[in-house]
Amino acid sequence: MTTVPYAEERAFAEATALRAAILTKRVQAKVQSMTKDDFSPVTTADFAAQALLIASLQQRFPGDGFVGEEDAADLRSHDALRRTVFEHVRSMADDGTATTKLATPQTEEEMLALIDLGGRGQGGQHGRFWVMDPVDGTRTFLEQHQYAVSLSLIEDGREVVGVLCCPNLRLQDGRVVERSVDRDGLGVMLTAVRGQGATVRYLSASPACTPYPLPEAQPLPRLTTPASMADLHIVDARASTAVRHDIVEQLAQQLGTRYPGTEVWSSHMRYASLILGGADCQIRVPRADKVSNVCIWDHAGAQLIFTEMGGRITDLDGRDMDFGAGRKMDANRGMIVAREGVHAQLLRDVKAIIGEA
Repeated sequence: MTTVPYAEERAFAEATALRAAILTKRVQAKVQSMTKDDFSPVTTADFAAQALLIASLQQRFPGDGFVGEEDAADLRSHDALRRTVFEHVRSMADDGTATTKLATPQTEEEMLALIDLGGRGQGGQHGRFWVMDPVDGTRTFLEQHQYAVSLSLIEDGREVVGVLCCPNLRLQDGRVVERSVDRDGLGVMLTAVRGQGATVRYLSASPACTPYPLPEAQPLPRLTTPASMADLHIVDARASTAVRHDIVEQLAQQLGTRYPGTEVWSSHMRYASLILGGADCQIRVPRADKVSNVCIWDHAGAQLIFTEMGGRITDLDGRDMDFGAGRKMDANRGMIVAREGVHAQLLRDVKAIIGEA
């Protein structure tokens, strides 16, 4: 009998990401928020989802490491908020999929320790570790718009499993739209294993269903090349201050295409737009006056899904993205994310605009 590589990891990652997505969807309308030192909003859902993700993965794969966005330092100093997070966590003790029993923290201290496993994790070039963003797009999560729960397994510096849950995603005319929200179901789940292609599940059941009826995965077709560069559909988030939007706008004018074609805040939802929503590319040119802040959890997993469908991702120097560099992807400079058939031209054009041809 032939064993499919990473079959166990894939199935378990899907189950635990689904549970985290159910939690975040349930609490979205009533979530409390606080402000971290960097002034980005963080919610009880972020903390609770990260605790649940690590609890289940640590029990099943005790030798693996973890890298997560949140740590529990601020949570330890807010008693009421900590109690609310623990209530969220315990509310999921009996939830999950019909076939998978998932571990749940039993005490507040256990919950805090699990959160810190991710928040203090450093990753690295060797061995296995799980990367997670429990709520990617917290700003739009608080606005009841698009957000994502992402989970990826990294082995020796490469993505090998990726799961992306988009609990609010409801395509509008085939596109991802910030305010086009699935109010009744749980949006979409995307999954990939390196070398095995990518799949999609449309999660139409209510997040109140227990256990949640996870439907069969449907294979995703490979992406095609746009008929011409003038047809190129660009996805971006102009509210971000970390990158050179003027370079991308100049490129769009040069190609004779609209900029942006799709605009959505969450990093992973921009990948969802590339995977499902008809977008062709995303370009990140860092600003010289800003410290690089490309975090591994904003890209891991979703990049694997996109490349398994025929996408190509490199930095501005044409190098593959390095997922073993640590919590920040500082080994790379900028990013060209595009369908394979147009990636090389976009890289040349961008370099020419910034004077590096």
